[in-house]
Amino acid sequence: MQLDELLEFLNLSDKDGLYSRDDLSSYKRNFLPNRLVESFKQIDPDYIFCINNEPLILFFSSKRDLELLEKQVWNFNQSPAIFIHDGKQWVVKNGFNLLDNKKELETIASENSNNLSDFEYFKIITGSSWEKYQEKFKQSNRVDFYLLNNIDNLRNNLKKDLPAQVANFLIGRVIFIRYLIDRKVELNKYGITDKEDFYNILDDKDKAYDFFKQVKEDFNGNLFPLSYRIDNIEIFEKDKVTISHLSKIKDLLLGHVIYNDGALQSSLFDIYDFSIIPIEFISNVYEKFIGIEKQADSGAYYTPLFLVDYIQKETVVNYFEKNPDVYNCKVLDPACGSGIFLVETLRQVIFQYQKNNSSYLNEENYEAYKDTLKQLLKDNIFGVDKDENAVSVAIFSLYITLLDNLRPKSIVGFRFPELIGTNFFVSDFFDTEKKFDSELKKHHFKFILGNPPWATKHPKAKQPFERYIENKKSENVNLEIENREIAEAFLVRVGDFVFDETAFVVVSKVLYKISRKKDKRGIFRKYLLNNFKIRQILELSSVRHLVFGADIKKNNEDKGTAPATILFYSKANLNEINNNIVKHISIKPNIFFKTFKLLVIEKYDIKDVAQKHFLVDDWLWKTLVYGNVLDYFFIKRLKENQTIYDCISNKEHFLFGKGVSVGGGDENSIDEHKTIKYSVNSKQKDLKPFMVIYTNNFLLDLEFVHRPRKIDLFRSPILLVGKGVSNDYKLKSAISFKDVIYTDAVTGIKPLTDQAIDVMFLLETLFNSALFSYFLVNTNSSIGIEREQSHDKEDKFSIPLPLIQDINTLKSNVVELKELYKLIDQEEFQTGNKLELVQKAKNIYNHLDLILLEYYGISKQENSLIDYTNNITIPLLKGSLLEKNKVIAKIPYESEYLTAYAQIFVDHFGRRFNSDVRFFEVEIVHSEHTILMKFKIILNSLQRSSTIYWTNQGDRELLCTISKFGFEQLSTDLFLQKDIKGVEDDFFYIAKPNQYKSWHSALAYLDLSEFVEVFHSYNSNQP
Repeated sequence: MQLDELLEFLNLSDKDGLYSRDDLSSYKRNFLPNRLVESFKQIDPDYIFCINNEPLILFFSSKRDLELLEKQVWNFNQSPAIFIHDGKQWVVKNGFNLLDNKKELETIASENSNNLSDFEYFKIITGSSWEKYQEKFKQSNRVDFYLLNNIDNLRNNLKKDLPAQVANFLIGRVIFIRYLIDRKVELNKYGITDKEDFYNILDDKDKAYDFFKQVKEDFNGNLFPLSYRIDNIEIFEKDKVTISHLSKIKDLLLGHVIYNDGALQSSLFDIYDFSIIPIEFISNVYEKFIGIEKQADSGAYYTPLFLVDYIQKETVVNYFEKNPDVYNCKVLDPACGSGIFLVETLRQVIFQYQKNNSSYLNEENYEAYKDTLKQLLKDNIFGVDKDENAVSVAIFSLYITLLDNLRPKSIVGFRFPELIGTNFFVSDFFDTEKKFDSELKKHHFKFILGNPPWATKHPKAKQPFERYIENKKSENVNLEIENREIAEAFLVRVGDFVFDETAFVVVSKVLYKISRKKDKRGIFRKYLLNNFKIRQILELSSVRHLVFGADIKKNNEDKGTAPATILFYSKANLNEINNNIVKHISIKPNIFFKTFKLLVIEKYDIKDVAQKHFLVDDWLWKTLVYGNVLDYFFIKRLKENQTIYDCISNKEHFLFGKGVSVGGGDENSIDEHKTIKYSVNSKQKDLKPFMVIYTNNFLLDLEFVHRPRKIDLFRSPILLVGKGVSNDYKLKSAISFKDVIYTDAVTGIKPLTDQAIDVMFLLETLFNSALFSYFLVNTNSSIGIEREQSHDKEDKFSIPLPLIQDINTLKSNVVELKELYKLIDQEEFQTGNKLELVQKAKNIYNHLDLILLEYYGISKQENSLIDYTNNITIPLLKGSLLEKNKVIAKIPYESEYLTAYAQIFVDHFGRRFNSDVRFFEVEIVHSEHTILMKFKIILNSLQRSSTIYWTNQGDRELLCTISKFGFEQLSTDLFLQKDIKGVEDDFFYIAKPNQYKSWHSALAYLDLSEFVEVFHSYNSNQP
């Protein structure tokens, strides 16, 4: 099979996302991050298939040195599926897994095995290919995993009798020299023609340090000094390093076994290729181990490359696209770490310069070009970090970036510019008295980019960022930083400088946390909204466990578990702020992100909201994470009612509070509490929906407790409300008709009047309802964000409560349900009778949901929003694999599910257009992977028997139909963004993937509102 036949067989030949070798030439390569282009020139694939500009599949057909090629692909570390013709057949190799023989990649599919079709277009773009082979692409096989472990083990070995800083500089210097060798830089003047010559130099300490000294002098700059101060004592590295240390480094470089605390680990340095591994990755790996103790304490940590790429595309890349004749773009990172943002910025700046000066490669211009490279760095790149090690890494990374843009033969003799004190400053960003503050205020930065520290645990003494905030408050600024959130202080501090836009990765909770102190509630967010214009928010809470990875949790609990948000904002006046529209994007879990950290933004993840709404309704921040604008207006309507907290705070009708606190230091009598026979053990799950399982009073074994609480809180009847939430975000809540003791993990609500007893039944039903789950997911400050907690006043008791005159129907259903649960609990085995009882209980449970909807006056549209949260959002967040698969399962032909979606359009447009001469109808075109709905107004003479009719098409045929509507990026628009809409002369249409979640009726209302707005805008513009 020839390559073109293979592409046709895989249904890829005519698809957007497929690029040829020629597309990598010249400046047509904007579909790739710049850091990958040079690597691609070396591995030289015939074709690349990209999803969201990520090269996931490579094709190689021409004869190659396969051993060399497969090592290069593994070092490239970007493409999981590699199609190679081995001379006999097509095979698919795992680009992330080099086998133990260090010579070839793992084979995962082949022509002879008849499984090449696992990588057919629809399977690739819908994610089923990656689902099937997900375990094959695991992180522990990849080059970055091995490289980090190799370096980390060496560093730990060296640190046993070397200061950490000495070990860091020694390793960094060795990586730099290996980079020069792998780039084939001419090092003859040092007696080095290949790697072995360098390794031999390491056998002699004096020769090694003479060589290190000469390299340092030749390259100049701030590159790995040979003497430095540690604890205010000047250290000469050569005096500390022994031949034993150099031997350990040589063993690493040769690929020998490394010993670390008695354990053995193979080194792969003999097959690492630093001419292919992007410098951003090297510095990223380097940052993970350099100064890790200091950085973990401060809450600073590495930034994943996919976040760097996203921020770059939104800022620097976008700026150059809009200003193609400009190549300067001044950027500051005030917590620069390894300089990952600055490295990528410099790469973009240099690329832009090259585009605008195509003659730079000419021999007569090349020396001037080398000087220009230095000037581009000096003019555009600035960084601050209080960790000297971090600044050293950043400068090292930028120097390598300069060399990446030079011919290997021209590198020897190239002298790096000095950057410390002019472009880079070792300082605390909040120390306004230091030199950097006045120096940086002289500049107008196009962008301030960064991932500032997230720590909340600091030394007890007041920190510089806290003193800075106090000084701001002394200027009569209404500002509060709670819980010592340094990330909030960074967001404020950049306002002291001149910049066009800031993009920061910050901990999401700064947008959602609710202060326990009423006078401080939302103060920081109000300051942010009143002083800055927010252009975009990229919210990553729902994928928080995947963003930074498990390795962070060991060293930095804050960043390992906390969710991330990217804020793009700028300084603005009040009028600009009041008229500003914020683009809010909330990423949802999918196979592409889980497996490859590939950001896939679905159309429904994007909401445009006026900034002023956030000022009026602080809870809107959370609503937009899992909801949309329709949810906002629904919840706003609900909030017109009094809250549960308002209701139960009426002391004439209710008594409420937490149960007994056992531990804590105080010793209070519990004699009266011991007279109560029963207790409920919430830890043993004895508190269930509508049901309490009683045990003997646990206080009988105790003499005293910390907080006994009022005895009336334990007298029946009382509604018990658990602290935690279930997997479907309902409360564990039930009425106890017996006196009962409970701990402070439970809140008791005691009714004092007959009217209050009615409310108690209503609350029990509400806490166990779909409506409650909906409200919690869309307003709770921590649910689906960080820790799955629900506080009383701010969360579970903040839900609105309608005024209801008669709840007898609800009460009778609740009483019947409680009896059924008792009977079910008594049935030990899964008998036919038990199944019948379970089904009956389920029916009553669902009927109670309907009663609540009636009490709240819920419309069809609002009910669809509740259903979407409970049957789409929650299963995707917390559901089992079976439940998650159901959400993305295919919808069968002539399904009522699709009919219900279409009917919403029929109901709206039919009322407006149906007449004696016209008729509104919907055609549903169904295929295995795609569904198209066409909405038409036809003549009555053509009217069918049904307003909704079906046709069936093959996938290719339907895609061909949709492509005629003029979409250039059909794969991205349809299968990743999950939505294509348009208006033709005689119909309008929607196309989406064939998945349940894409065609839920709640989305029909969103889609309908979008078309209504388009038609309204069109009519308004007609003369």
